[in-house]
Amino acid sequence: MKTTFLTGSVLAAAVLGCGEVSGIPIEKTATDFSKAICSAAYKCCTPETLMGNDAAGMSEAECETKTAQNFRNQLQTMQDSQNKGRSTFDQKQVDACLEAIRAASCETLTSIRSLSGIPACDSTFAKPEVFVGGTCGQDFECMNSVCVKEPMAWEGTCGEGALAGASCTTAHCGQNLSCDPRDGNSDTDSVCVVEQDIGGPCLDNFECKSRNCASSGSGSGMTCQAQTAPQCFYGGGCAAGGGRPSVPALLVMAAFVLVALARTRSRSRG
Repeated sequence: MKTTFLTGSVLAAAVLGCGEVSGIPIEKTATDFSKAICSAAYKCCTPETLMGNDAAGMSEAECETKTAQNFRNQLQTMQDSQNKGRSTFDQKQVDACLEAIRAASCETLTSIRSLSGIPACDSTFAKPEVFVGGTCGQDFECMNSVCVKEPMAWEGTCGEGALAGASCTTAHCGQNLSCDPRDGNSDTDSVCVVEQDIGGPCLDNFECKSRNCASSGSGSGMTCQAQTAPQCFYGGGCAAGGGRPSVPALLVMAAFVLVALARTRSRSRG
């Protein structure tokens, strides 16, 4: 998942040296997450399940370096947003997520495809402050909506976004929807979908939270089924395409507002 940076984050970066900017403890938060995530990843996951995420690196030390930098970048973007009065950093959510990562068993961490699979981490770590119709730069700033922008625009307006079944070739999917690339060969057939739980009807893997759409074997067509392939919470299973991302997804992608990034999620193809 690619992260879009606000021009204001340059200013935040310039004053990052002290490790804290206007209340957000950037350096400490980035370090805490990188150590918690990478320690768990290298204890529980295999090289094969981590290879889809560049931030996981080739060693625990490299993982910590890359993951911390991803968090710094995202936190700087969040700081810029907070400075504009569009969101408020939620330290309690951060603390809850860190505690949950450290307490999670390897069985749990290898049964989910992204950090957002841990309930306490399925958060943007920010309280949105922008009402529908207000100016926004990020989805996490919008209250019960998403940030709808024109192509290549830095800012947009908080709004409903594209509905389920609508094209997301250029449009931004609304809250709780994912952008399904369908055949994967052409963006022109991409549509917004509601991700289904195990047992729900599906046409392809992207319609399933498990990313496994298969024949039910009972003659009832294709349904979402439990994932049979090896998984890892930090292996690259991301979300992006429409809605407020949760940190997990974000994480893998550059991480945080990504993860910030699942409830009002915009999902990428993975």
